[in-house]
Amino acid sequence: MKYILKLSGVLFLLIFSANHLYSQSDLMHSKALYVDAIINYEGKIKVHNTLLNIEEVEAYTKSYVRSQPVMKYDHVVYRVYGDENLELGEIMNLEQELQKAYAGKRARYLLDTRAIILDTPNMWEKLKLLEIKSLKD
Repeated sequence: MKYILKLSGVLFLLIFSANHLYSQSDLMHSKALYVDAIINYEGKIKVHNTLLNIEEVEAYTKSYVRSQPVMKYDHVVYRVYGDENLELGEIMNLEQELQKAYAGKRARYLLDTRAIILDTPNMWEKLKLLEIKSLKD
């Protein structure tokens, strides 16, 4: 009887430890949903592959985030690309509209957007080729 109690105690500890380790590794491998947005030197905005007015950003982003599979992502990260010559307030207005849709983390990048045409299908690939300056909070 004592042997069975010891064995069941050891088995319980093994199962508890395995479960704890699995949940820890799951946290370490959390997945973010990245929402890319750009505001160019003219103040034109593109979120993913859609050109928008500032008034449309919240509704579009809310619809996009809510349409994602429930178990696929743990959190949202907004990658906001802004023209380096814009006033900070214009970039912040875009960020606020994104955050109204769904609270998430933010990464802000500055670049010269004159070489980017927002309505081209491969715009995001061209963006990767440019010199981008990251801003730290």
